[in-house]
Amino acid sequence: MREYDLIADWYASERSDQTGVPEAKALAASLARGSLVLDVGCGTGIPITRALSDSGHRVIGLDSSCEMLRRFRQNCAASPAVQGLVQSCPFRGGTFDAAVAWGVLFHLEPQDGIRAIAEVSRMVKRGAPFLFTSGDRDDLRGTEGTMNGVTFRYCSYSVERYRGILADHAFELTDVHADSGSNTYYLAKKN
Repeated sequence: MREYDLIADWYASERSDQTGVPEAKALAASLARGSLVLDVGCGTGIPITRALSDSGHRVIGLDSSCEMLRRFRQNCAASPAVQGLVQSCPFRGGTFDAAVAWGVLFHLEPQDGIRAIAEVSRMVKRGAPFLFTSGDRDDLRGTEGTMNGVTFRYCSYSVERYRGILADHAFELTDVHADSGSNTYYLAKKN
């Protein structure tokens, strides 16, 4: 995403909090040690990839921003990363034991969000958990907001629509909750 290339330096210096880490660690604790996890929209690798790696898992990052990936490779040198779009992933089907998409799906146009969920379903194994964040109400036209002076677009579906979209792609929604910063987490499991 071109917008993240524009704010990469700022983001790398600002994203030092632990938002999302408890959820990533809970996901990590549910997996067998050494599991292969796809971090969709891995950004700089801090804190999500690092939390998963520190929990004993192998992580592969995927991000569309070359500037974010450059920082990821500095921060998480032991974890490979690939530049690409989640809605057209380069990975073989059934490769991953889990997937995480923190702060990604709400940046995608609604149909691309559905394609992203379909691709994650294709790439993860049966029984694999998928943890992602997004909005919790239908906002298909999108809302604009700024981050460090750069305009971003945010779209989402309601919880019930996500439940249906996930079911259409062999996932069962098992948990939805918000953290203290109003980030909505969805946890699904592939049937």
